[in-house]
Amino acid sequence: MTNLNMKTLGAILLVPLLGAPTSLYAAETLLSLYQAALQYDAQYKTTVANTQADREEVNKAVALFYPKAQITGSIGRGETDRTTQTLSSAVDAHLRYDTKNLAFTIKQPLFNKEILANYKGAQAFVKSKEALLQAENSSLITRIASAYFELLYAQEKSTVVQNKTDALQQQLNQATQRYKHDEGTLTEISEAQASLDIAQAELIEAENATDSFRITLSNMTGHAVESLAKLNPEKITSIKADFEHVEPWLQKAIDNNPEIMAAKLTVEEAQQNVEKKQAGHYPTLDLVGLRSYSENDSNNTLGSRFDSTTIALQFSMPLYAGGGVQASVRQSLDKVEAAKEDLNLKTRDASTNIQKYFQRLQSEMRSIQAYSQAVKSSELALDGTSKSFKAGFRTNIDVLNAQQKLYENKLNLSKSYYVLINDVVNIQHFAGVLNETQLQNLNQFFFVN
Repeated sequence: MTNLNMKTLGAILLVPLLGAPTSLYAAETLLSLYQAALQYDAQYKTTVANTQADREEVNKAVALFYPKAQITGSIGRGETDRTTQTLSSAVDAHLRYDTKNLAFTIKQPLFNKEILANYKGAQAFVKSKEALLQAENSSLITRIASAYFELLYAQEKSTVVQNKTDALQQQLNQATQRYKHDEGTLTEISEAQASLDIAQAELIEAENATDSFRITLSNMTGHAVESLAKLNPEKITSIKADFEHVEPWLQKAIDNNPEIMAAKLTVEEAQQNVEKKQAGHYPTLDLVGLRSYSENDSNNTLGSRFDSTTIALQFSMPLYAGGGVQASVRQSLDKVEAAKEDLNLKTRDASTNIQKYFQRLQSEMRSIQAYSQAVKSSELALDGTSKSFKAGFRTNIDVLNAQQKLYENKLNLSKSYYVLINDVVNIQHFAGVLNETQLQNLNQFFFVN
């Protein structure tokens, strides 16, 4: 039986997996990708633009407190047939004349409950939108982190499967040569070909995944993403100190989660809307000033000019609106209850997600310990199998099987590391503390400058 070339096998084993990066200083980090995405990601920039537009609601509400001034005027030509009754007879006259009218009016609200409620509601509305912008910023980080970790894992898997494919190709070549020398069987060739076909399909799948996640990152950042900073497993152990208990994270969510904050502000906005609708029962008081000039303004004033100035307090008291105000108030009260239930939903969702990711993080920590031990055991097994192969007690298939077992355990270990760090990102997201500062802190887990 022809032996597998040991130099080739050794080269195959030197796969750049997690913990053995090809370069300690990659071009892209989570932080650099995030900073690029701030200027390019369409989903985030849409929220920024909408929030900027929503901020104007406060300015619109403030404007209602200020006086309103307007100028009206008209100029025209009129004709009137007039009959004047005298003692002796009726006198008819046909008059043609110019008409002029110019007025300047200023109105300053003095008391208007609806305006005040509208202003307070606008403040709550804008604050809620600001909170949702913060939530979208945090969501942007989670999207980048997810694609980042998926791309790193896909790259590692592609490398492993490529080396597996090369080894299986060599195994098929050897099986073919043995058959030509009457030392093998067609069954051996068929089995080797089947294994190679499966490995090639796995390689296509892994390469497609790599391309897909690279495109995802490029679509968020606006530039091609070639190399990424690799995770440093030795730093991961420091995570445990921050995630020993779930209760502090649940409290952080109540205090900081932007979606919960937005829901609270929506309740406040709905309550102010009730005040606004109830204002339909309240009087209004305005200070009104009028400066006017008119010439031939009506048939009764033909040949007359008026130049007048008026200052007055204008009082208005609604008496009956057919039940419309009461209906609007009831409707607004129902919307307050709906807003409160939405707040309950957001609070429970944040709590559920934190607990879910916290429990998975704890499980991944145990998985990392188990896979780390499995990698060590697989390395010892491969070493022993390789020595037995040299001594003639094992076949090259035994070596390949041991090698693939090591690859699988290393990939499982890598995946656990990526899931773990992604769980950290998600917990921080739902706790409302995920921001650029946290990204800078996350850099400690990577091989970066």
